[in-house]
Amino acid sequence: MSDIPPMDVTEDDLAISAQEEQDARDAVEIIRDTLRQYGLEDLTSEAYNMLIDGSSTEAVVLRLRESESFQERFKGMQMRTDNKLPGISPAEYISLERSYRQTMAAAGIPEGFYDSPDDLAAFIGNDVSQNEMAQRVAMAAAAVQSVDPNLKTQLRDLYGIGTENDGELTAYFLDPDRGVNMIEQRLQMEAAGLSSAAMGTLGGGFERDTAERLADLGVQRREVTERLQGDRGLTQQLLGEEQAVTTSELAAAEFGLDSDAIADVARLRQQRQQRGRRQMGSLVTGGGAAGLGRAT
Repeated sequence: MSDIPPMDVTEDDLAISAQEEQDARDAVEIIRDTLRQYGLEDLTSEAYNMLIDGSSTEAVVLRLRESESFQERFKGMQMRTDNKLPGISPAEYISLERSYRQTMAAAGIPEGFYDSPDDLAAFIGNDVSQNEMAQRVAMAAAAVQSVDPNLKTQLRDLYGIGTENDGELTAYFLDPDRGVNMIEQRLQMEAAGLSSAAMGTLGGGFERDTAERLADLGVQRREVTERLQGDRGLTQQLLGEEQAVTTSELAAAEFGLDSDAIADVARLRQQRQQRGRRQMGSLVTGGGAAGLGRAT
């Protein structure tokens, strides 16, 4: 007869329970690490409770994937399903997100411009590959390099675009609708272009309000150049004058934006003409006196 005492049922149950709890703890550690990578640590306690209640690891994972938090975090997966695209794993999803962010960061695109979960989900849901994203960013960067320097200056001075580096301009060309709606974006580009034309013609750009009003009127760059090219001297104060006029005042007068500007420019033109006549008279008088002297 064996001398080994029979195991108490209670002790056996405790051992099994302890092992089950340990297994659950081991499983939840694995799940916790995975959820941490997903940015879903808040689901860890729910996973642990399900494991303790006897759910298998596979069942827990499936249940978590059906949760609202998971669906929100990986909403690009549902978009792919809706668009009849092949499914991808969470690991592949995260890899794509990382590649998008790295590509934009390398181009100097500011954080927060195009890297929210919703932005990245839209890329993934529409099957934008890493290569396609790189091509888009490269094209935007190339557009920045081809921009007229005066236009870049005006975008920076009038709208604060590109104050840090070309990455801001790259972002602007990548998606002009981000931060401004399409109408505003078109107006900004046209206004900056008009101010750029003024810079080349008069030596200085327009104030923002003037540039935007001209753009809203449909004024073209060539019109700015043609109609203001003979007026550069009016922006330069002469000795004895209280002040000259600004490039914006000139444009406001020339294109009928402001009655005060029209009056100021007309007054300055008249003063300059009178000054010119006085100077001419002095030259004539001086020349005549000298001529009479030589005749004697």
